[in-house]
Amino acid sequence: MRALRLARDIEPAHKLKIDQNKLQNCRSNILNLVNVL
Repeated sequence: MRALRLARDIEPAHKLKIDQNKLQNCRSNILNLVNVL
């Protein structure tokens, strides 16, 4: 039961990390576009 709660707590944090990676990629892409222009 405790492991299940732990897994539930880890899940959102994991998603947040993925979102931050996506955000970082978007930022890099935008900077690259600006540099090209």
